[in-house]
Amino acid sequence: MTISPVLRRVVLWRWNEAATSDQRLRAKEGLAYISYASRVDAVDFGIDLGLSGSANYELALLRDHRDKASWDEYNRDPHHYRVGGFIDTITREEITARADYVYKGPASVRGRVRHLALYTWRDAIDARQKQEARRMLAALRADCDTADTLEVADDLGWAKMGRADLVLEVHFADERGAGAFLAHPAYREAAARLAGLTRPERTAVIQHRMKAG
Repeated sequence: MTISPVLRRVVLWRWNEAATSDQRLRAKEGLAYISYASRVDAVDFGIDLGLSGSANYELALLRDHRDKASWDEYNRDPHHYRVGGFIDTITREEITARADYVYKGPASVRGRVRHLALYTWRDAIDARQKQEARRMLAALRADCDTADTLEVADDLGWAKMGRADLVLEVHFADERGAGAFLAHPAYREAAARLAGLTRPERTAVIQHRMKAG
C-alpha cells in the first residue's frame, strides 16, 4: 500500500551504560504512548536486530506528519518532551542521530523489516559528489531484488542536534531478505564509497522489525 508523501522524523539512539532492561522497556512504552497522546499521523519504533554488526544503533523512532503545521504542533507537545527527556537519560545523547525528510513509500507493515542509515557529509564534498552518491544508492533498487522499498532522501534541516544529511530507508519481507541486501556486493560497494564521502563517526545504522516495539 502506498501512502501520500509525509514528513517523516527519524531518531536513532544507542543505550548508555546506565540503561537497565526495565528502563529500556519504559522507553518503548513511552514511544507507544506518544502515538496516542500527541498529534502525529503515524508512529513506528523498534529495537535493533543486529544484522549489520555491533556498531548498529539500538532503538529507532519514526513519526509521520501530513504537513509542517502538524510537525510543529507535535514539537511543542509536552508528552513529546517528557518521553524524549527520559530517553535522553538512558542513551548516549551526544551521538543521537536525527533526520527529517519527505517520505513517499508505503506505510509500516507489522513484522516486516526496515533498514535505516543516516549519513553526514564530510566538509569537502561538493554538490556533484553528493548527487552521484544519491544516484548510487537509488541504483540499489534494481541491483538488490530482496529490497521491496528503497527511499533515498535529503534531510530538511529542522533538527537542532545530531542532524544527519542523507537518509537511506529500505524495507524487506523478513530478516533473510535484509541480510541478503546487506551482504550484496552492490550494497557493500556503495557503503564503502559512502564511507569516503561521509563522516563515519556520525553514520547511524539500524535494522528493526516494523510495528513490533
